Amino acid sequence: MQQILSQRTLIHPASSDGGPALARLMPLIMPCLLMPCLLMAGLMMVPLIMALLMTAAPLSTAQAEDRWGGTWFTCEFARSQTPPDDDCAMFDDEGFRFSDGRFTYVRITESDETACRGEKVGQCFRRDRPAISIKTSDRGKLDLGADRIRVSYLFCTQTFYFRDTEHYREIWPDEDRCFWARKRHFYIARYEGRITERTDP
Repeated sequence: MQQILSQRTLIHPASSDGGPALARLMPLIMPCLLMPCLLMAGLMMVPLIMALLMTAAPLSTAQAEDRWGGTWFTCEFARSQTPPDDDCAMFDDEGFRFSDGRFTYVRITESDETACRGEKVGQCFRRDRPAISIKTSDRGKLDLGADRIRVSYLFCTQTFYFRDTEHYREIWPDEDRCFWARKRHFYIARYEGRITERTDP
């Protein structure tokens, strides 16, 4: 009988308050029991964190060239936050380049187009025009991401987001805007013709 009592005492020794001592040991035991679960949860989070980092990472040179390469012009008949009604068949005389880590402003130099908005001759040109001449000027440092771009200009960095449609790309600024950025949405498309870049003043 004494041996049986000793075994019971070993398994359930009486605590000073009359309750089982195991309850007093639980705070020490539970972390050991939970460690495998916490470790597994941490391992499961790794792929999610990696995916988020990959999404936020800048595009590779090849990806940037494929998505942003070439010379882009704004759609002539788009308005501040209204898409063009001609599928961007007519370009404005102003455009952009997104290459070599720089954001570049582009302007056509020779156009005699008469079907521009407001009947302003030469301030637009047709998207299917075979060749154009342009002038360019630098507008700041460029960071291209998978779903956004950042332009650093005049000591301020502006984030823009974008989405593609069948005929043009829409770009709009983040709500936290630089002093030089407006609420305007840009509706742009890539020009596929031949380009001559002028360097004269």
